[in-house]
Amino acid sequence: MKKHVADLLAKTFPAKYTEMVISKHNVAFGVCPHHLLPVIYRISMAYIPTEKVLGLSKLSRLARLIARGPRLQEDLTHELADILHEQLLSQGSAVYIEGLHMCMAARGVGAHEARLVTSGVRGVFLELATREEFIKLVVAPQTTVL
Repeated sequence: MKKHVADLLAKTFPAKYTEMVISKHNVAFGVCPHHLLPVIYRISMAYIPTEKVLGLSKLSRLARLIARGPRLQEDLTHELADILHEQLLSQGSAVYIEGLHMCMAARGVGAHEARLVTSGVRGVFLELATREEFIKLVVAPQTTVL
């Protein structure tokens, strides 16, 4: 998987843009490692570039690639934040994930309305104002362009 991640992150473009880049509401599918039941994720990610930006589709592809297979949502959150910060050499990164876990919705507690929310921040997103801006933007109601 490391090679696939490296290949995705190689698709960058030189840029002078040093503000927040956000890809929000990316849907990805995973598997609960405890019950081996599906998890549907809605993943929002951001980074603040230094000298290069990632190709637009690569953030969605990265979310889907890392989410695949049995993995704790908490680990998925931290892994995405680490990749966007360390491997992209960004000023910082942030990840916000809402997960619908079939192990909770379809068995046991039957909590089909419950969502597990996790977030992870690195670099400049550790500053409260930057973190708050990210969270405000990703939890805002979704509107359509057309």
